[in-house]
Amino acid sequence: MTTPQPVPQTSPTIQIPTTIDYTSRDYLGMVNSLLIYASQAFPDWTPNSEGDIGVALLELFSYIGDINSYYTDRVAQEAYLPTATQRQSLLNIAQLLGYVPSNGTPATGTVTFVTDNPGLAVVIPEGTQVQSNFNTATDQPITYYTTALVTCEGNGATVTANVTQGIQYSLVAIGTSTGQPGQILQLPQTNVLDGSTTVYIQSTAPATTTQWTQVSTFIDSNASATVFTLWVDANDNTNITFGDGINGLVPALGLTIYASYTVIAGSAGNQPAGSVNIVVDPISGVSIDTNSLGVAESSAMAGGSDPESNASIRANAPIAFATQQRAVSLTDFANLALNVPGVIIANAVANHSTSVSLYVLGPNVTVPSPQLQAQILTYFSGATLAGVTLSLPVPNLIAVDVGSTANNVTLQVDPTYSQQATVNAVILALNELLTPPSTTFGMEMQVSYIYQAIMAVAGVAWVVVPVFTREDIVQTGINPIQFRQSEIPIAGNFYLNVSGGM
Repeated sequence: MTTPQPVPQTSPTIQIPTTIDYTSRDYLGMVNSLLIYASQAFPDWTPNSEGDIGVALLELFSYIGDINSYYTDRVAQEAYLPTATQRQSLLNIAQLLGYVPSNGTPATGTVTFVTDNPGLAVVIPEGTQVQSNFNTATDQPITYYTTALVTCEGNGATVTANVTQGIQYSLVAIGTSTGQPGQILQLPQTNVLDGSTTVYIQSTAPATTTQWTQVSTFIDSNASATVFTLWVDANDNTNITFGDGINGLVPALGLTIYASYTVIAGSAGNQPAGSVNIVVDPISGVSIDTNSLGVAESSAMAGGSDPESNASIRANAPIAFATQQRAVSLTDFANLALNVPGVIIANAVANHSTSVSLYVLGPNVTVPSPQLQAQILTYFSGATLAGVTLSLPVPNLIAVDVGSTANNVTLQVDPTYSQQATVNAVILALNELLTPPSTTFGMEMQVSYIYQAIMAVAGVAWVVVPVFTREDIVQTGINPIQFRQSEIPIAGNFYLNVSGGM
C-alpha cells in the first residue's frame, strides 16, 4: 500500500493583516485603508488605474462605508441633548428625564361690550367667542373667548370682559377602543393648549360618558385606574396613551373615546389694541364697543408664545431632572419652576428658610399672568417642605441701552460686506445677548459681553462701545452693571454710528 505524499506548497501562506484603523471613517480614509490591505493580501495586484475593476469595487465599498459612518454618527448624536438636532429626539430625551416642554401659551386681554340704547341688560356667557380681522400669519382670523360670565346693563352701558386666545372643542370623537394595551390616539388638531385636554370614554349606560384622569406616568397607577398620559410629538400633534392592564386600565373593546381641548395660535395671538372687533355668534342686544374713531374697544392681546424651542429644552430638561420633584434649596425652587408650562426663567430668593420669593418670567419675556401664577403655586403645593411659604413677587425687567444719543457706538463694516445686512445682524446679536436665557436674574453685565457679541458678526471690522447703561439708572461709561436678584436685563435702545461696507 502506497502512503499518500503531501502536496508541496507552490507559494508561501499569506498572513492577512488584522490591524484596523478605526479613524478611517470617511471615503478617502476607507479607500486608502482598503488599498493598503489589498497590497498585503494580494501582493501581485498593482492598482494603478482608476479603471481597474478592483479599484472600482474598493471605491464603491468606501462610498457605502462613508454613508454608513455618517448615519452612525447621526444616530449617536441624536441620543444626547447637547448634540441632538431632531426635535423628536429632544422630546424623547426630555420625556425620559421627566421634563414636559411647553406647547405654547395663549394671549390674553380684555374686550369691552356695549348694549343697545335703548335696550335691556344682556348676559354674556363664559366662552363667548370674539375674533380679530383676517390674520395672514394663521391664514384665518384669531379667535378669543371670554373667561367668565359677565352682565352688561341696558341702555348703552358697557362692561369689560377678560378674554383668552383659543378655540374650544367639546366632546370630539377621537377614536374607538381596540381593547389592546397601550392604545394611542391622536387629537385631530395641532397646537393644543397644555392642561386643556380632558378625555371621556363611552359608558355602558346609554348616552353617558366617564371622564378619565391625566397622569404624568403610569408607574403609580394600578390595573383598574382610569387614567391616561399625554405627549406632544415633533409635529405638535397631541397623543393620548392608555394603560396596559397592569399600570392603568385598558378601555373596553368598541367604546367611543371623546376629548375636549383648546387649540391656540401661540405668538400669532399677540394682537394690537383695537384688533378684536367681531362677536363670532352674535348676541342680541350687545356688541363690541367702539371709540369715537370707530376702533374697537379691545386691549392689546399679549402673552401668547409658541412651543418651547429646542435650545430651551436642551437647557431646562437636565436642570428640572436634577431637582427630583422636591423643593428644598433655592436652586430647587428655581429649577422646579421650569417644569410649569410657560415659565422660561426663574430665580428664588429667601431671607428666611420658611419664606421663599420666586421671581419668574412668562412667555416672550413677560411678567407672569395671574393664570400662570396660579399654576406655579399649584405645582409647588406638593413639592415644598411643611411650613414653607412661597410668594411670587413681580420681577423687574431692566432695559439696557448700548450707546447713547450723545455717544454712539462706532461700528466699522468690512468693505466686502453689505452695510445694512451687517447692521441688521449686529442688532439681532445684541437682542439675543440681552434676552433670556442669555441674561439671568442678578447677573453682572460687562462690556466685554457686548464686544464679543458684536465682533462675532460676520462683516464687522471693528467696534468701539463708549457707553452701555441701564435705562432707569444712567451711567456714562462702561463700568460693569450689577443687577439685583429681582432684576433681569432686557434689550433697550441701540445707538450705532456705522461706516464702511457696501
